[in-house]
Amino acid sequence: MEIEQPAFVLHSRAYRETSALVTFFSPQYGKFNGIIRGVRGGRKTASQKSALLQPFQLLTLQWRERANKSSDLVSVHQLERASLYFPLTGEASICGLYLNELLYRLLFSHIGAEYLFEQYQHTLYQLLAANTRNEQAWALRLFEFHLLNELGQGVVCNEDIEQQPIEAQTNYYFYPETGAIKAEQDGLKTGVFITGQSLISLAEQHYCEMALPQLKQLLRAVLTPYLGEKPIMTRQLFGCFKRD
Repeated sequence: MEIEQPAFVLHSRAYRETSALVTFFSPQYGKFNGIIRGVRGGRKTASQKSALLQPFQLLTLQWRERANKSSDLVSVHQLERASLYFPLTGEASICGLYLNELLYRLLFSHIGAEYLFEQYQHTLYQLLAANTRNEQAWALRLFEFHLLNELGQGVVCNEDIEQQPIEAQTNYYFYPETGAIKAEQDGLKTGVFITGQSLISLAEQHYCEMALPQLKQLLRAVLTPYLGEKPIMTRQLFGCFKRD
């Protein structure tokens, strides 16, 4: 059966003499690996193919599904540039690569992700339009929030552990395993400190500049167990821009 899918490149590396092993992200197949032949070497066609395998460029892929699959690896025989492209530069580009790294490391292979695919494109739009670091940070926090929801590890930020509505003027400690507890009721106080207003801004997806530092700490704490001990490489790149 012939399959055609829109997809973005998440990661690419050399494979054998002239090919590339590419991790793609598509709506119906989620994250999957494909072999692209003839992308390295001195030929003009190799340079043209290689130029397509850039981040933030929507591609149209075609491959033939084998009847008896012994591997999840697909052999892409046709790839074309689609009309959608996000020319991210500078810090916005690093933010985009951060999204790619999260998807590459956290998604299971060959599981449909249509909603997340839409959110990914929306976040790239936001990064392209952002005029400040805070606007970039807000776009990243929302994507992390949607990603965790899709992974089944959603951040409950509209009610506390007693299933009471979050109060804007109340302080909380948030524990990734259980949720938010009022600071005055928490004897441990070892969770992530956060205001009710910050939690509400995330629950309602309403931009709040003052909430950004706390939301960064909150979502990082929730993501860390799933990312493991290996550091996020793109976070190190942010340091080149002296980003706070």
